[in-house]
Amino acid sequence: MPISPILCIAGLVVIIYFLWTRRRYYKLMLKLPGPLGLPFLGSAPDFIINKFKMNQRTMYMDKYGSTLLTWIGIQPVILSRDPKIAEDVLTSPQCLHRTSRVTKAIGSVLGPGLLSLKGTSWIKRRKLLNASFKQNVLLSFLSIFNAESRLLVSQIDSIVGQGETDLLPQLVRWSFSIAHQTTLDITQTEERNLRTKAILESWASLVNMIVIKVLIPFCQNNTVSNIFGLEEKTKKINTHLSKIIDNKLLSKPESYSVSTSKSVICQLMELYGKGKISFEEIRGECCNIIQAAIDTTSVTVNHNLILLAMFPKYQELVFEELKGVFPAGGDFEVEHEDLQKLLYLDHVFNETLRLFPPIPFSIRDATEDFFLSNGVLVPKGVILGIDIFNMHRNRDLWGHDADSFNPDRFLAVDDRQRHPYAFIPFSKGRRNCIGWKYAQISIKIALARVLRNFTITTTFQYKDLVSVDNIVMKLNKPPLLNFKRRTS
Repeated sequence: MPISPILCIAGLVVIIYFLWTRRRYYKLMLKLPGPLGLPFLGSAPDFIINKFKMNQRTMYMDKYGSTLLTWIGIQPVILSRDPKIAEDVLTSPQCLHRTSRVTKAIGSVLGPGLLSLKGTSWIKRRKLLNASFKQNVLLSFLSIFNAESRLLVSQIDSIVGQGETDLLPQLVRWSFSIAHQTTLDITQTEERNLRTKAILESWASLVNMIVIKVLIPFCQNNTVSNIFGLEEKTKKINTHLSKIIDNKLLSKPESYSVSTSKSVICQLMELYGKGKISFEEIRGECCNIIQAAIDTTSVTVNHNLILLAMFPKYQELVFEELKGVFPAGGDFEVEHEDLQKLLYLDHVFNETLRLFPPIPFSIRDATEDFFLSNGVLVPKGVILGIDIFNMHRNRDLWGHDADSFNPDRFLAVDDRQRHPYAFIPFSKGRRNCIGWKYAQISIKIALARVLRNFTITTTFQYKDLVSVDNIVMKLNKPPLLNFKRRTS
């Protein structure tokens, strides 16, 4: 049966109207270069074919420039590794929100919290929780950081002499334990009693669930999630956290509303006592904070150890510095004053964060029209992606050896010579990482204990490291490490 001319005309009108409503997006193509991609698919097939390797974006930027326009499906996306553009985006009130596709996925998995809240709700919550990450509060966690790092060293002791092994599972348990205790205001003994293998496995699956829901948005629907079994792990964690919160409320029926503790859960319970937030919001925020800490801290410690294993010259320089601060080795307490003396460890830490930032990509929605510093008008609705990974490796900023590991590049460097947004491992601007100081202290204590007591080697070559796109920094094939006890 032939198609009616009226239907053809109607279809053509719809197409023309659709294109007309998006005309401002297409004007961007005259301002910014970039790959056009396939109709309706954009450049997504390129990333899929290349197994989401980050060097796909590197190739785009080397070809089209440090700020370009690409398409994911029919959605226009501005990608940039230019620090000036990063500053424009990360400080703009029109780009305060992470893209809805990501925040909806995070909210459906972790519940309401800093990672998923928007607008005034996010601003109020951030102001409230800032108190939980002040210096005096973080220093009160030193005993927890030391105790858990002591256990980590003990676990590494048990694998000495067993050849190369994957340390990441032990590091995940370490980071989970400290996040669990500090966020929920519980003791090490309570944490051990509450933690089970099933709980650890459930927490470990959450990032993968978020990625699935970002890539396949219809999985954000609860019915669909249940059909595919995505909600089971979330329910286990919700039950686990609800039990802890209930016990807190029951054990402190009169004092939780005037708590003197500044831990995350106590701050939230104070609001709950005043009727300003719900029980679900307490649980969701605790889930957000713990999950944000687990993977970022564990992978960062792992990347530091991997790089030092690959470059023993720098490992020995760190060891000599540690030996000067902790002459006896073995079991020692790391105080905050000790961390101030570990200057070369700082350089190694920063260089590792430069090459492998824990969150390699920051993505925002343009909620209103605004201008970039290069004069380009960004229309409302465009997604802006700051490629932190590629900005940290941009040869225009870091020199011809930007891809190489060299902690000495941070020696006697005047930060004023570098654009303030050229090095942003914990992001920057209004939505920077609230826990960046927490991460620095906990990670450096773990590194100090491990590197003072062990020599680390690997047969994996630096040139074979391949980074792949993920919410948290990920290597395609994580290197295995070999540990040997130091005798002095």
